[in-house]
Amino acid sequence: GCRAPTGRGRGESCEPDFRDMSAQMQRRSQPRVQGPDKNQMKEETHLHFLAFACGTHKRLGENSPVKNLFPDVLRHIFPWVQTWDCRSHASNVSFNHGTMTICDIQGGQRATVLSTASFKTGVHFWEVTVSDFRTFSVGVCEAPSNIRLLNDKWLGELGYAICVSSCNRGTAFLWSKEQLATSTVKGFGPRQRVGLLLDMDERTLDYYLDGVKIGTVFSKLPPGPLRPACSNGFDKAFCRRIEFMASISLPRDYFAQREIRRSEKKAAEASAQQASQSQGAAGDATIGVSSGGLDA
Repeated sequence: GCRAPTGRGRGESCEPDFRDMSAQMQRRSQPRVQGPDKNQMKEETHLHFLAFACGTHKRLGENSPVKNLFPDVLRHIFPWVQTWDCRSHASNVSFNHGTMTICDIQGGQRATVLSTASFKTGVHFWEVTVSDFRTFSVGVCEAPSNIRLLNDKWLGELGYAICVSSCNRGTAFLWSKEQLATSTVKGFGPRQRVGLLLDMDERTLDYYLDGVKIGTVFSKLPPGPLRPACSNGFDKAFCRRIEFMASISLPRDYFAQREIRRSEKKAAEASAQQASQSQGAAGDATIGVSSGGLDA
């Protein structure tokens, strides 16, 4: 006699349910989405818990205090809490590398993707690499009032962008929503580290390439909050494996250059003050001479 399997009634048939078997086979035949391994998921969970347990917010750039944490711990936390924003990107942006720090932009339309970090004060540094592209733009942008504006818009239309093309990688163009004419700087190629240093106190954006400062590309930036961003170009091309790398340390030459800028600023202010004082003294002398003539 045939024994009924566990879970079946006495009067039910013991024949296998072919509908369940076919559904299981279909599920097995479907391609699996590649995601992070278990160790990576455990690390992400623990670091997220540590970051939020210490009173931080996912958008660490919004002046969230990070206290009583060693720099080594912060270096591990930042890559997980400062990533590309899965809620602030165009429809043809995909995240299929097992981590939110890497994204792809499919061709066919212009697309912009923002970071989870947003900055209103302080000095911040991050790097971006891209493995393959035809046109690519990187820079900063204010978050639009409607996320749909990121569709069919590239970064030069929404914010401040350094744009380079595969046809001419030696030269990059600076585009912004406020500029009528563009200027050029040294370009970059695939897998090169494009560093951006945003100084919200001075409202400037500095451009680094493989750790070497190229120059200040934008000044008189809006008060923000500004967010790191990237996009393809105006030709609706593709970009592959765009990686966002946040950093808690600033470039080594930043502090020396900051002191030089401060000393130059103080010298300019002192010379301007001396010029105004000399003009005032000359005016007083002229008034004294004229009053002396009237008395005579």
